[in-house]
Amino acid sequence: MGIYISKLTDSPSAAVNTQSQPQANGAFKALMSEFSPPENEPVVPVIEKSDQLPLQPVASKDSVESIQNHAQDNLSWQAYYHSGGHFKPGEKFTMPAVLPSYAEAARAIGPGGPYSVEAVSNCILSMAAQVAQGNPDKIAEIRQEIEKAVAIFRRDYQATTKEKDLPQICLDTYDAIMSGLDKLQAEYTETNAAAEKSA
Repeated sequence: MGIYISKLTDSPSAAVNTQSQPQANGAFKALMSEFSPPENEPVVPVIEKSDQLPLQPVASKDSVESIQNHAQDNLSWQAYYHSGGHFKPGEKFTMPAVLPSYAEAARAIGPGGPYSVEAVSNCILSMAAQVAQGNPDKIAEIRQEIEKAVAIFRRDYQATTKEKDLPQICLDTYDAIMSGLDKLQAEYTETNAAAEKSA
């Protein structure tokens, strides 16, 4: 599973699926420096995890597999905007024809952006709530599948970039998703126990 990008577009859904040649690690490292915040420009802070999770049901086509795929896809896009290049799991980072500016990348993964910690985690948690339908065991299954997806993504990212771990925004998003799943599972367990007592 991978996303191929030929250029940065106005929206992720408008990206065209094409392949570009893998770049040397040196080129990637050089590119990384371009996305460091300018010395006179402050770093956009990562949004804090919210206690209020807007878990509105989403499309009924959601499944455990679609949640797993969606989680990995969104982490991939976060890594793309974080580094200025995007990679297909198992391959090397590839450089888009037009790189996002620092401002564009900061908007995409910053507070309120489509790939911010809050936006991605809330989307995944909404999908989980729809699929689980109040079943805490289903939440446990979803958690396991997301853990598998992130483990694969982390392995491929580290092998490709030689970095020690995923970008911090991906780690923060993963933590927010896991924390949200914990809350959902506890809520569903408590609700089911109360229903059994009253029955």
